[in-house]
Amino acid sequence: MITVEDVITLALPPGTLVVAGESGLSREVTWASRIRSTPPAFGHLVGGELVILPVSVLEQLDERLKLDEAVSRLAELGVAATAVAGTIGKPAREAADAAGLPLLALPKGADIGALERDAARIISERRRAVQHRGQEVLRQLMDLAIAGEPLGDIVRELARSSGRPVALEGRDGRLLTYHVPGKSAPERDALATMLQRDRPVVARWLRTTAEASPADPPTSLYELDHSWSRLVAPVIGRDGLLGSVSLIVPRGRATPEDAQVTARGSAACAVVLAREQAAATVRREVELHVLDEVLDGALRSEATLLQQARRLGHDLLGPHVAVVARMQSGASGPVRAEPNDERWDGLEEAIARIGTARGGRVLWRIRNNGAEFVIPAAGPRDDRRIAESIRDDLRGLVRAGSDGGVSVGAGTVREGLQGIRRSHAEARQALLLGRRLSGPNHLTLFGELGVYRLIFAAESLPELGDLYQQTLGDLLAYDRQNSADLVSTLRAFFEANGSPKEAAERLGVHRNTVLYRLDRIREITGFDLDDAGVRMRLQFALHVHLALGESLSA
Repeated sequence: MITVEDVITLALPPGTLVVAGESGLSREVTWASRIRSTPPAFGHLVGGELVILPVSVLEQLDERLKLDEAVSRLAELGVAATAVAGTIGKPAREAADAAGLPLLALPKGADIGALERDAARIISERRRAVQHRGQEVLRQLMDLAIAGEPLGDIVRELARSSGRPVALEGRDGRLLTYHVPGKSAPERDALATMLQRDRPVVARWLRTTAEASPADPPTSLYELDHSWSRLVAPVIGRDGLLGSVSLIVPRGRATPEDAQVTARGSAACAVVLAREQAAATVRREVELHVLDEVLDGALRSEATLLQQARRLGHDLLGPHVAVVARMQSGASGPVRAEPNDERWDGLEEAIARIGTARGGRVLWRIRNNGAEFVIPAAGPRDDRRIAESIRDDLRGLVRAGSDGGVSVGAGTVREGLQGIRRSHAEARQALLLGRRLSGPNHLTLFGELGVYRLIFAAESLPELGDLYQQTLGDLLAYDRQNSADLVSTLRAFFEANGSPKEAAERLGVHRNTVLYRLDRIREITGFDLDDAGVRMRLQFALHVHLALGESLSA
């Protein structure tokens, strides 16, 4: 586009002054037209024009018509600017400032007719030149896109053609690539910081452009700091916004060519991103199918499954560890996957980046309010390093509430399909027990669960259920019927190494209350709590209760 500021420089005579309405200097000018002395004076205006207005014409039209009234009327019609030949009074300047309409004072002796013709010609030629430049850039970029060149090459060519630094951001605002054709430009890290600071405002504008044409997207100018601005255009795909392209320009130096080039670069990036998105979608669907078969047990031919995984770059016969994470979003409870939930979209994109950062060899899926990973391991003791890395990557994704965070459970490192499935079961058990033992937002490794590993392994044995019922059954029934706390008191007593005083402190009750409850436990169970064997049996049953809940009570 060509702006009012461009027209002043290119088409208006030297000595032309901006006397009011400076805020509108970036408006686009589509044509130049003067006001004539025969009515209707404003009927030919459609908006976007540079209106050339001799003050003497107003008197010929209507001696009561003042310049400030004419300025207000022109502003209502949407003209780009008004160039006045004659005296401009304070009321007219105030009206122009109020409307944000540039009011220009032409030098004395300006030839109005010649000025109109010259300005219209220059504006027309300039618009054609800008459009031609945009089409030339688009042709060059589309040649690369159609040839299957990657996004980095598209951005590099856009930077070379425009002579400006170019940044490509993903839908979530992440800086995907940045190319600088010369030396004068912000450093990548500094630019990323400026873009993130600017992100909320730009994101709101980008959301309003999602229905625009991918081939002719709009552009908008935003200031980054005291030295730099950016012209940004949305990258639009079939299903909406894919990202954005920005030309980084010195502040106050953006040109119509920059806007055209930004839009054309966005159109070319849309082609490449749409192609990459389609390929990634197909790959993702196949990986999900493979992972579902491995973890959920619906195995077809094992050889076929392994071959399909190998084509995707996954050697499932090697050592792997399963990690299960549960996202918590503060007071609102767990993060839930809802249709059209932008927060969940961002979470899924972030989890996908975790896999990409590990060479694309991570299989992952989202289930309800959590994520499940199957990750190659370097050795049998690699479970903690991998689990901590996943936990650290996921932290910060849940932004709501001070108690928001991530609970993580990790299985042991195992090989083969059955080993992966077993590690996954271990990870889920570790997550469940970690939340029971320590509450949310902790990392629990199955390999460090001690006696609980034995309990989980023996869960299906009838002997375990019999021992549990014979040891704690009467106490559990008494607690349910009387709303008592005998089981929790027994647990606190053992955790306090048999000290009633310390147990009372743990429970927040008086020491005599603990002593009374211990007597009731003796009466109900008939157990001698001073007997070492009885204590071991009770403690083991309490571990079973903690690990498996009352699932064994049926």
